[in-house]
Amino acid sequence: MKASLDQKAYHYAKQKPLSLRTLTIALLATGLFHSGALLAADNVTAATNSSPISIGEVSATSTADSYLGSQEAQSLTQSNNFQSGQSIKILNKEQIAAAGPLGGSAQALSYAPGVGVSSYGNTGATKNSISINGIKQGWGGFSGGQIDDGSLSVTFDGVPMVDPSTGLWQSPQVPQTGILQGIGITYGPGNPEDRWYNNIGGQINFVPLQPTAKPGGDIKLTYGSYDAKNIVFNIRTGNIDGWSTIIAGGAGSSHSYRTSPDGFDNPSYSYAWFFKTRKSFQNGDFAFGAYLAKGAGYRPVPIPVTNEGVTFDGTPNSANYSQSTSGFYSSLPYNVWYKQDSNSTWLLYSKLNVDLDQSWSLHNLIWYRYGHRLHFHYNNYGLSSPANLYEYNNPHDAVYGDKIYLTAKLPFNTISFGGYFLNSHYNTRNAFYNPADGGTRFVPNAKYRSDYFDQTDLAAFFQDQITPMSNLHITPGVRVVNFQTNYTPAGQSDFAQAYALYPQNDQGKLPAANTSFTQVEPSVDFNWRPIPWLAVFASYAQAFKEPTVGGGGGLYQKISPIYKLEKGADYNAGIKIHFDNAAFLHHFLFTASFYHLHYSNQYIPLYDSNGNYIGDANGDSIYQGVNLALEDNILYNLSAFLNANFEKAVFDHYVTGGVSYDGLPVSNVPNKTFNIGLNYRVPVAGTVLEPRIWYQYVGAQALFNNNTGAPSSQKMPSYGTLNLGLDLKVPTQGTLPMLKHVDASLTFLNITNNHYNEFEYISSGGLLGGNSQGQVLALPGAPFTVYGSISAHF
Repeated sequence: MKASLDQKAYHYAKQKPLSLRTLTIALLATGLFHSGALLAADNVTAATNSSPISIGEVSATSTADSYLGSQEAQSLTQSNNFQSGQSIKILNKEQIAAAGPLGGSAQALSYAPGVGVSSYGNTGATKNSISINGIKQGWGGFSGGQIDDGSLSVTFDGVPMVDPSTGLWQSPQVPQTGILQGIGITYGPGNPEDRWYNNIGGQINFVPLQPTAKPGGDIKLTYGSYDAKNIVFNIRTGNIDGWSTIIAGGAGSSHSYRTSPDGFDNPSYSYAWFFKTRKSFQNGDFAFGAYLAKGAGYRPVPIPVTNEGVTFDGTPNSANYSQSTSGFYSSLPYNVWYKQDSNSTWLLYSKLNVDLDQSWSLHNLIWYRYGHRLHFHYNNYGLSSPANLYEYNNPHDAVYGDKIYLTAKLPFNTISFGGYFLNSHYNTRNAFYNPADGGTRFVPNAKYRSDYFDQTDLAAFFQDQITPMSNLHITPGVRVVNFQTNYTPAGQSDFAQAYALYPQNDQGKLPAANTSFTQVEPSVDFNWRPIPWLAVFASYAQAFKEPTVGGGGGLYQKISPIYKLEKGADYNAGIKIHFDNAAFLHHFLFTASFYHLHYSNQYIPLYDSNGNYIGDANGDSIYQGVNLALEDNILYNLSAFLNANFEKAVFDHYVTGGVSYDGLPVSNVPNKTFNIGLNYRVPVAGTVLEPRIWYQYVGAQALFNNNTGAPSSQKMPSYGTLNLGLDLKVPTQGTLPMLKHVDASLTFLNITNNHYNEFEYISSGGLLGGNSQGQVLALPGAPFTVYGSISAHF
């Protein structure tokens, strides 16, 4: 029975989102409207062609102009960052490569200042928890308190990716970094024009490769430690009668560095496919894009740091289980505990930009996104065959929306105003069961839920970039937001047979409800450049968001929806220094910024190790610190990057169960992060050899205590990894048709084989039994890892 259930779960059939046909027709109809605008335009303009990259050029800078002037590519340039009043970090391809050829979006983000990442794996297929200046995104579910989670906006090509109900986005939705042109990070809510519905801590914008002026293509094959395999490619048509298209994709798999006594090595896999076509015409452009991605992997259970009676199967007769006894990277046997964790998404969108006259322009974004998550969990720790032996958790959400705004470029002002709406349909479906007791995932004999959250978010904004002098701009703005939530419990209907037998097991305890909240978000930023290479900038913004809902309890399901919107008030101020071409300062950008974020009205649901809701907490926290970022082509063939963060994050107020924990540090926020890297390019016998070296450090961070459901002052130790790379570029022009050059590379991560933990928490004993209560459980980081890659460029 168990084997057949595993097979069925692994090859499950995806449920189709509701009203898909209607939404697709609406999207296509809008696309036809956009196409009509294109047909009305004439005098198609050709874009700037790019030149080949020489040994001394920086790819992120030299290729930006080749991407047909797209707003997405231009947002990655140093000049855009230098002139902005916001605190921004751009990760170019060089810094993304530091994550390794199988590293995913989260691993790449860890090279930005103020970003902390923890995971149970080291590839793009496995899930991560990400923090930016201490504010988190991506639910790892590792400890009971998901403090400030879901408070970072995430976009792909400018399209929002976050589930509006849960506030969450999962890193396996962007598993293949080889299809990215760069990653933009905005610290703080940002300006009203760019803000979405959960920007309290900031925004991450994954910018995929864009259509180009010239045709071309690339393909890269990788093999490495733990039988890791990956392929990534892109094909670009170039400009054909004003149209340019790109198709890109990648797929890979790997085993984990954590293995169990029975040899199970927690495999994972991922894929991502991207399509975008762009039409340029005399007074604007139109683009249509599609994206599909999935990351799936088995998730090893956290391991005790030291052993005090915890065993491999939960009985006294088996061997001890801990880093100090069974091995630093050991894991539980497959026949005792496993969890398959997959996340997938697909996205359709269109963008229209039209210059109405010399001053006014119209911008429109329409999108549809469907997200699906599957947790298939077997937990027989203790060998007691409990009623909830299996968990089949397969929630999904479907979102569609439209953002439209106008921009007017006047002599001393650039005015933007408009808004967006979105509708989200989220189903929390989950089932716990044991076949020995007659249960199935369709008729669960233990806890179950299937509740629906239908959310409508509305926003209207106005901002005015005032430029009294060419070297000064001030941008005041205001945004009005409205959040509407309709909750419908449906366990009784969706699990009708189970409800007839076990009505008490339905986790949706409360009746249907609906809420509506409206708030005003003021903001302002400025950028002053007293001399051409120095900018002084500052910003202030307020932002609101809905608390996280869903899961196995909390608001609406077990607690009446009487609450306030969560609120962030953010200050950023600092300097930027930029040189395009000076002595030892080529494409040089240095940013230093101070930030202070007051996050109030926090609702913090608490869950046990099996995802069951056990209570909640209310918090009010303060995050403040300094971010430093530097990138430079020191010489024509020598480049460097450096990023650093120093932070203090504390709870001004934290109460759970009537007990106050005011003044304690916010859990899982590193007190400092630091990374530095050097790339050196040298010609050797007609080829280009590029050795690379980089180091990454993550400081100490406070642990969350599941025993108390509260933060603690106990710290996880700091750690650092030293990494090396060696790339060889071999020109082939004139040898093979169309082939420009071939690259070979070796990547060595954690070359000192440092044993360290990425994440730790204090257990309540719910995961590994009573003997583990009060012990520190950990997720170890990856040991020494090697990858070899070969690439061809056309």
